[in-house]
Amino acid sequence: MHVVRPAAGGMKNHLINLIQYTDQTRFDVAVACPPNTALWDELAALGVRTIPISLVGEISPTRDYAAVHSLVKYLHQSGTTILHAHSSKGALVGRLAAMLARTPVVIFTAHNSIFYEEWPGWKKKLFATVEKFLARFTDKIITVSDALKQELMEWEGLPAKQLTTIYNGIEADKFNIKADTKAIRRSLKIPDLGPVVGTIARLAPQKGISHFLKAASLLKEYQVNFLVVGDGPLMETLKQEASELGLQNRVLFAGRREDIAEILSILDIFVLPSVTEGLPLTVLEAMAAGKPVVATRVGGVPEAIVEGKTGLVVAPKDPEALAVALAGLMGERDRLLRMGANGQKHVVEKFTVKMMVDKTMDLYQQLLTEKKLITSKNTDQKIK
Repeated sequence: MHVVRPAAGGMKNHLINLIQYTDQTRFDVAVACPPNTALWDELAALGVRTIPISLVGEISPTRDYAAVHSLVKYLHQSGTTILHAHSSKGALVGRLAAMLARTPVVIFTAHNSIFYEEWPGWKKKLFATVEKFLARFTDKIITVSDALKQELMEWEGLPAKQLTTIYNGIEADKFNIKADTKAIRRSLKIPDLGPVVGTIARLAPQKGISHFLKAASLLKEYQVNFLVVGDGPLMETLKQEASELGLQNRVLFAGRREDIAEILSILDIFVLPSVTEGLPLTVLEAMAAGKPVVATRVGGVPEAIVEGKTGLVVAPKDPEALAVALAGLMGERDRLLRMGANGQKHVVEKFTVKMMVDKTMDLYQQLLTEKKLITSKNTDQKIK
């Protein structure tokens, strides 16, 4: 059983891919998540068994207690063997329930930094203490990048043997498409002239979109069209900032879109100006689409981008460095195309869904065998 808070963007896509590619002849899959969410609706459409729990993103003692109570009841009734929690909040509620229900195998995937930069030191220490306690009831913690693994080791003092890195993976073929780019540009009201430099992200503080806008304002003398795709709590604030920077006619906010492959097809450069990251799926998707990437040196981003070969990596919170990198690339069309081709090859070699799921299934198998819940010779038994 997967346990996850309301999830959008990368985490939602990661979970959907993981479930769709799980060997259903070996594992009986269910997901515990909040109802009336995009994730719930998508899971229902796929025919995945879903269990409603009152799990929200922020700490809520009443709802969290109710979520733990519901999970304990379900874990007992279903005889669930593996609980796989996602994100720090899902892991908090999920691991408490698994501890009370004595669920045999407990796994936590950390998708991003759990120590937000803006938190004061005392809050980070408190959170680290809680995480260290819960880690005692966790068989394995999956991190989506080695950088994230190192962070957890440093902050929580966890042994390396309890952590394992499994990179995010994507269905690369879905993003390598032939599209009518002129028609797509027209549908978005993007002028025919000039390259398109864009980002796709949830409009939240950790994605650093404000720094992208500041970099765009430094490139006003260039004939460039800037595109921001995504929705989130900072939408109106960012629109206001773009206006104040004099970018009203240069930056398009396209909102949330499902046609990501088509959006990527019109980009000349993909940008991810994040302040914190795990291993962003959008960077992998952009490379699969044959687009060079300019991103910030945070989390697992440098593990995904081959510097100078598939893209460029710059310091976070540095609009000037971002603008310089973009200006340099826009002046070298051959280099852009070469980086794009290199990126496509790199993703297929290292970041596919099959690789991600195979490694996750191998981990399930390993832990089940270690706990003598199955034998290495008998793999025909279906596991809940």
